[in-house]
Amino acid sequence: MDLSREFGDQSAPANGLKHPAATFFHLCFRVLAVVIYLFLSLLGGSFTLTFVLVVILLAADFWTVKNITGRKLVGLRWWNKVNQDGSTEWVFESRKQGTEAYHSETENRIFWIAIVASTGVWILLFIKNLLSLSLGWVIVCTTAVFLNAANLYGYVKCRKDAKAKVQGAVGSFLGRQLWSQAFGGGGDTQQTS
Repeated sequence: MDLSREFGDQSAPANGLKHPAATFFHLCFRVLAVVIYLFLSLLGGSFTLTFVLVVILLAADFWTVKNITGRKLVGLRWWNKVNQDGSTEWVFESRKQGTEAYHSETENRIFWIAIVASTGVWILLFIKNLLSLSLGWVIVCTTAVFLNAANLYGYVKCRKDAKAKVQGAVGSFLGRQLWSQAFGGGGDTQQTS
């Protein structure tokens, strides 16, 4: 037990896990889905049982990543909203600047590696089943690819949007500073008598 930290100091070491439960569930559902799929499909388990268990785990993973771990581990959140006219719009949010200490670099790496790797694994399993003409398992893998790819796509777009907002804010600030310096709002001038 580390007694050297002040009470209320919730910061973790720079490379430690600040959200261990979120990190656990970020990995848990996706790993269990792949393990159950491999174990039951390769050992000749019931297709229906495998399908139901894998889809439930994938749905839990999708919801957890989209609503909890993305926000806690990398400070990003996305959703797709339907407008009054029936059109859809992607909405992206990111944690405010200056709050990077809220998550660690380790959590950031775990988040992105897991989301990319699991999508890749399901794509490989999809290709394997397509080539072996196991159409039932292709359906399972297609579901997995779509759920994983939707989260991956949403977070990649969200990350790009967050970077664009930061660059826009920096550019705006620098532009205001240059304008102020060039046209008399910001220089210290001394009057001589």
